[in-house]
Amino acid sequence: MVVNLGSNDFSDLAPGEPWSPDSLAVAYRTAYGEFLRKLRARYGADTALVAVGFDRNAEHVRQVVAARNDVGDSGVHYWFLDQSGLDFLGCDGHTSARDDRSIADRLVPFLRSLPTGW
Repeated sequence: MVVNLGSNDFSDLAPGEPWSPDSLAVAYRTAYGEFLRKLRARYGADTALVAVGFDRNAEHVRQVVAARNDVGDSGVHYWFLDQSGLDFLGCDGHTSARDDRSIADRLVPFLRSLPTGW
């Protein structure tokens, strides 16, 4: 299972939001860790979980994965999405179909390297 969350969470904070950059980061890591814990409980230890880090969320995602690994969940993996070469020509600056193919081509070798038995 591949989890790719957080691009909008770290967009510019608007005036009046209840977050500072630091409090947002803490809340994000806490919620992301809880989400991975729930996925693990729902799908079991045999399901590989891959958390994708990119852009401004990369270090936060890496820390969440490290915390899961530190509590003995070696089935959670971190993958960094290098966004170079992506055109972001999808709706409202999202990835395009071309980008999605490029991302898949980059991700597949990583998935194949995991001990999933696929």
